[in-house]
Amino acid sequence: MLRTALLVGCLLFSACTIVKPGKGDTNTIQHDGGAEQAYDLATRVCRRAGQQNAEIISTVNKDASLPPGTGKQVTTFRCLAAGR
Repeated sequence: MLRTALLVGCLLFSACTIVKPGKGDTNTIQHDGGAEQAYDLATRVCRRAGQQNAEIISTVNKDASLPPGTGKQVTTFRCLAAGR
């Protein structure tokens, strides 16, 4: 179910965001913008998958040659159930 919701999230945000289900309990999201946008997008994807919130593990530039926080960002996150 989580993978289906993540793919739906990818379709909804396809203009600027790509969500990739990962192995285990982590996923990645590719996006423009900073940490706040990453958290908002990841939380939206998790809620569509029936979870409560997202926990951000890391955010890095897709292009490592750019200054930190510029260009496309790749955020790794996991979804958390309520009460966790």
